Amino acid sequence: MGQAEDRGTGARIRAHRRAGAALALLGDRQLRQLLHTEGESGPAGVGGRAGTLEIDGTRVFVKRVPLTDLELEPAHLRSTANLFELPGFYQYGIGSAGFGAWRELAAHALTTHWVLDRTYPGFPLMYHWRVLPDTPPTGFMDAFGGVDGAVAHWDGHPAVRRRLEALGRASHSLVLFLEHLPHTLADWLHHHPDRTGAPHLWAAEELARGARFMEGRGFLHFDAHFRNILTDGRLIAFADFGLALSARFDLTPAERRFAADHRGYDRHYTAAHLLRHHLPAPHRDDTDPTGHLRRRLDGHRPADVPRPVATLLDRHAPTAVVLDDFHRRLLRESKLTPYPRAEIERAERRPGVRP
Repeated sequence: MGQAEDRGTGARIRAHRRAGAALALLGDRQLRQLLHTEGESGPAGVGGRAGTLEIDGTRVFVKRVPLTDLELEPAHLRSTANLFELPGFYQYGIGSAGFGAWRELAAHALTTHWVLDRTYPGFPLMYHWRVLPDTPPTGFMDAFGGVDGAVAHWDGHPAVRRRLEALGRASHSLVLFLEHLPHTLADWLHHHPDRTGAPHLWAAEELARGARFMEGRGFLHFDAHFRNILTDGRLIAFADFGLALSARFDLTPAERRFAADHRGYDRHYTAAHLLRHHLPAPHRDDTDPTGHLRRRLDGHRPADVPRPVATLLDRHAPTAVVLDDFHRRLLRESKLTPYPRAEIERAERRPGVRP
């Protein structure tokens, strides 16, 4: 960790102490009143809500995560087990409602610890959390035409129905009070339209660093698109852990195999997402996001591509194409489509590719 990064982390830790202490001193009634007056602004995740507030001079991001009756049973409090017995393919960020609020809380506890002990800075700090009564979420599956459409999207799996119906009856929320970072990476890149691709190369290298850190600790994000990644222009932070999976969770043997098979998923996903959606406008294809990658692999190399962009394309296009094909089959053919780990590993071995 460099000196500038170390100083930045120190300031963040001091804010964590101040805000955490101030929030912990509020009773539930006081906290609910604070949330009512300034802590809510819009939807977040599946059935959740989010907003910001200020306490003791610190800006705080607030996320409410629906907490189902099953998760509130005494035997299940704080459990990171797969309580709804959801299938492994529900981990993919293609419309999943996640595996439960307690897993999201546990993920934040892990990542906050990594920042506080200065192991790795690239996560938003969790200042505080609380379970509060709430109204059941509504309309959270409208994108699929309702619960029935969402279940059909997941190949009719009965556990998905149980999960979604339980969310629709949730009478409490897990309220997370998190460090506020001003931009999503998607917005930051959009507002920094450097045609040389230099900001994109910086982002790619920071994302790879963060993904490797998580990978080395048995932690998978599984939904690291750039609206779930935050930045202030100096720090890149992986956020929104609704689909996170950790080797330290209470996993079934099948889940442990699934996690082992997907080692490296976040690293490949973030690189592919950058190439498909966030390269400078002249060097991406919004109508066919993978088309320009396939053409490059076929030998099409325009002379006007800046060196940083060319570097990213050469490093990551082979694995990005494999991952895109997998996601297409997952959406169009079957949710049981096997993850192409061996094919991705072969793509990594192509000349010019840096994993």
